[in-house]
Amino acid sequence: MTPLDRAVPPRAVPRRRQRVGGALIAVVGAAIAAIAWQQAHTRGEFSLAGAFLGPAFLVMGAALVAWPGYREERLARGESLEGMEGAELLTPRWWGVLAAALAAGGAYVLALARGWIAA
Repeated sequence: MTPLDRAVPPRAVPRRRQRVGGALIAVVGAAIAAIAWQQAHTRGEFSLAGAFLGPAFLVMGAALVAWPGYREERLARGESLEGMEGAELLTPRWWGVLAAALAAGGAYVLALARGWIAA
């Protein structure tokens, strides 16, 4: 952290901007997941990265639409962000969102690989 960072207090991102950003992330995630499904359906093979990241982005984007970000959550509770970075900033809610996003990506890859949804 630089001296300038300490002089400027952290500000929350406006909620409307978070929601719009979350909606865009969710739409991009859905599009990536749809492309992976289309590949599996027509060619019998699919992009592993696309199949995993698409649903994960969809879940993360939907969570941003539904709830404030982890940083804003901490600031709203009056917590100091000083000295915190990376994973330390995540709140229990956002750890759950991250776990759900990873689970969604893994489940989608499994479903495509087994032919459960792209026969």
